[in-house]
Amino acid sequence: MMKQNEFALLKTKKLISNKIHWIPLWVLVIWSLFPLVWAFSSSFKTPVQVYETPPSLIPKNFNFSNYAKVFEYEGFWSFLFNSIFLSVITTVLTIVVSVISGYGFARYAFKYRNILLMMILIPRIIPRASLIVPLFTGISFLGLLDTYVALIITYTATAIPLGTWILSGFFKVIPKSLEEAATIDGARPWQVLWHVVLPISLPAILTVGIFSLREAWNEFPFVLAFTTSSDMRTLPYQLFMLRESLGMQDWPMVLAFTLVSILPLLILYLIFEKRVVNGITSGAVK
Repeated sequence: MMKQNEFALLKTKKLISNKIHWIPLWVLVIWSLFPLVWAFSSSFKTPVQVYETPPSLIPKNFNFSNYAKVFEYEGFWSFLFNSIFLSVITTVLTIVVSVISGYGFARYAFKYRNILLMMILIPRIIPRASLIVPLFTGISFLGLLDTYVALIITYTATAIPLGTWILSGFFKVIPKSLEEAATIDGARPWQVLWHVVLPISLPAILTVGIFSLREAWNEFPFVLAFTTSSDMRTLPYQLFMLRESLGMQDWPMVLAFTLVSILPLLILYLIFEKRVVNGITSGAVK
C-alpha cells in the first residue's frame, strides 16, 4: 500500500513538473496578445463605447464603419503604395547585398575578417535617432530629401548588418565539399553560389527577407525626418499624423487603421513562421 502511495505521489509530482513550465509561457502569451485582442475589439466600437464603464471586451453592436473610414481616408492608398514599394525594394536590395557579403565572410579568410564582421553591427547598436542628424546633412547635401532614394538607402543600410550576420552563420554550416564537387564539375564561383549554396540557404534568406520587410514596413524616424510632402508618407507615418488630423481622437478608427497596417506582416509571419525559426536557429547563433 505504501509503495502504491509513493508511486502515485511520484507520478503526481512528475505531472506537475511537466506542466508547471507552461505557466510562465501562458502568462507571456496572454500579456502579449491582450493588447491586440483589445484593439481588435475596440475597432468595432463607437468612440462613445470605448469610454464606457465598466469596459467590455465584446462590443454590444459591431460597428464596421471604422474600417470603411480607413479605406476611404484621403491618401490611404498612396500611403499603402509607399509602404509596399519601399519595403519590397529594400528587402530585395538587402537580400542581394547580404548574400554576397555573408558568403564572403563565411568562405574567404581575409585579414581582419572577424573585426569587420563585428564592425558592421555598429549601425544596429547605435540608436536610430542619433543617426538622423548626420544622415539628414548628407541627404540634404545630395539633394535627396523627400525622395524614395533617400529612404531606400537608409532602410537598406540599417537592414544589411543583421542580414549579413544571419547568412554568414548559415553559410558556415554548409559543407564545403558540396561547393568543391561543383567546382570540380566545372562550375564557376557564381554558379556554385546560385545553384548550390542559395537553394540550401532558402530558410535563412527567407528569414532575412522577413526581417528586412518588417523593419522597412514599420520604420518611422527616417521617413519622418527625410520627407516633407504628404505624398511620401507611409502607413506608420500617417498613423502618427492621425492624432493631429482627426481633432478629437477617434480611437476606434485609429485602432482600425493600426490593425490594417500590421495585417500584412501578421499574415506573412503566420505563413512563414516555421521557415523563419529554422533560418534563425540554423545560422544566426553559429
